[in-house]
Amino acid sequence: MQDQDQIIKDCLANHRQGQEKLYRTVYPALMLLCKRFFADEHTALEVLNDGMLKVYRQIEKYDSSKGDLFNWIYTIVRNTALDKLKRSALPLTSEINDDDPGLFSVTPLNSLEEKEFYVFLDVLNPATRAVCSLYYFEGFNIREIGEILNCSVGTVKWHLSETRNKLRPVLKKYYFK
Repeated sequence: MQDQDQIIKDCLANHRQGQEKLYRTVYPALMLLCKRFFADEHTALEVLNDGMLKVYRQIEKYDSSKGDLFNWIYTIVRNTALDKLKRSALPLTSEINDDDPGLFSVTPLNSLEEKEFYVFLDVLNPATRAVCSLYYFEGFNIREIGEILNCSVGTVKWHLSETRNKLRPVLKKYYFK
């Protein structure tokens, strides 16, 4: 990130130009992150803006010795998205009781490029989309997703299975002709 030290100083001083420069720098990547969780563009932008507001309010907590500024911001925005998902009271009720952790490790979804995957996320309901995004994009394992979303491992597995079931017809139509 260019002029990172100056941007941080400007944000600490609450200078709007520094905040805008930081926002414009991280916007493309963070908007893609938010769109992984929310199909609605307005909601994704709302979450991004809420997350960036938290960044501006907490910028004094950033410690460069602990990691890159972008990674710190990314974590705050991702957590903001997860908090919104939790508050929206998504119905996370169905379960699969199979204890095989490798059940979902290899699927046709693994071979898709990330940009292609966004198109397919739109066919998923919000809860399934969240689980799918955490598993395939963020790299969380099934147990971690259950803890993040306050649901059982079986429910997470059900959503991953639902992801495959909903995307199978779309994948067949576009990729397996």
